[in-house]
Amino acid sequence: MDSQNRDNIILIGFMGVGKTTVGKLLSQRMGYEFMDTDDLIVRMAGISIPEIFSRYGERHFRTLEKQAIICALEHSGIVLATGGGAVVDPDNFLFLKKRGCVIALDAGEDILWNRLKASTDRPMLFSDRPRERMRKLLEARRPIYHRAHFVVLVDDKTPEEVTDEIIAIIGSGWKYKRKEN
Repeated sequence: MDSQNRDNIILIGFMGVGKTTVGKLLSQRMGYEFMDTDDLIVRMAGISIPEIFSRYGERHFRTLEKQAIICALEHSGIVLATGGGAVVDPDNFLFLKKRGCVIALDAGEDILWNRLKASTDRPMLFSDRPRERMRKLLEARRPIYHRAHFVVLVDDKTPEEVTDEIIAIIGSGWKYKRKEN
């Protein structure tokens, strides 16, 4: 199949859920190109994401994020890992759902906290109470993530097992089963 005719696979979900790790494995297994919106944003801005937040604020970051999504999805045959807050913007989410199969990766709060607690490069967790901040963000975002075409729970699964599950979804003729909203 020509890469121009392939659909894209778009991974969404909370920070720390494994979108980049799984996305890289998935792209290798499927012969797709891997793209990460955070990497695209850093290249566009020429500075790190924490620096973008520090200098210009979250609003500017979200503008760059929208541009990165549009730029990435000009391509076909890619696996795109998005930032955790990318789908909070309804326009972004609608655009993503029109451009490919949107799969939300989800994990329990304790698993996410264990993955994120030592992180120093997650501006959305910069807080006196990062666990509480994480919990509030997760509670607000999880219902949005669950509007994806599919949700894959990653608890107690290796990245390889999650990748296998996504490949099974893609191979099941998802275009005919997906929900549009």
